[in-house]
Amino acid sequence: MSPELQRLLEAYHEKLTCGPDEKQQRVATFERLFADALYRCSGASRDELLAALKTRYSDFRRARKKLSTLPPKA
Repeated sequence: MSPELQRLLEAYHEKLTCGPDEKQQRVATFERLFADALYRCSGASRDELLAALKTRYSDFRRARKKLSTLPPKA
């Protein structure tokens, strides 16, 4: 996974899971990163890119869950 996609997925996760006091900042960060990605993906609409991101987000969440359930190294 590219570092840009990783950061976009992390920003999307933070936007969805943050508390109300952080919401404005997290949404702004996600929108900035998303706008940059949309600019680089010429030919894709905002809805198409968001749908693709949501698909990858499912994988991202599963990977995060697997990492958080691993026991710590001794």
